[in-house]
Amino acid sequence: MAANTDTKACSYVVGDDGLATWTDTHKSAWIGMLETHKRLTRALDAEMEADFGLSLSGVECLGRLAAADGRNLRLSVLAAETGLSLSRISRIIDTLESRKLVERRSSAADARAVEAHLTPEGLELVRQAQSSHFASVQERFFQQLSGEELAVLAQVFERFAPSAASDCTES
Repeated sequence: MAANTDTKACSYVVGDDGLATWTDTHKSAWIGMLETHKRLTRALDAEMEADFGLSLSGVECLGRLAAADGRNLRLSVLAAETGLSLSRISRIIDTLESRKLVERRSSAADARAVEAHLTPEGLELVRQAQSSHFASVQERFFQQLSGEELAVLAQVFERFAPSAASDCTES
């Protein structure tokens, strides 16, 4: 089966057995992106857990709270911003609350809504965790790319997630 490197052409072929196979170029791009994401997030998550007792999701929640007006957000907003389910956010906040990094409070605007408020201890820990996390991302990801490669990646991913970087409230 000859590999088709034309990105405008079909990215896969179906064999006589009915199974689909990516072209070599498409396989390298797709599987490469998935494997890179998996390996980086596993390594970064393990590092955050070992150094700070936080998952990457926990660091993201703390970072979004730190960047929010008043250092608090409704749990539903936090779930939407992180792309996690409300039940997952609730479990993360349970863990952070047990460490006195956040406090749950009823919303002043709507008593039915629950907000997570960052505590001073949470702010201090997220500053440390983010500093370590950003340095690790720099080493593990950005330093592996040339300036041109980084610009191409930024352009490509902006197409898939327009304004995602500017919409992110994580500091």
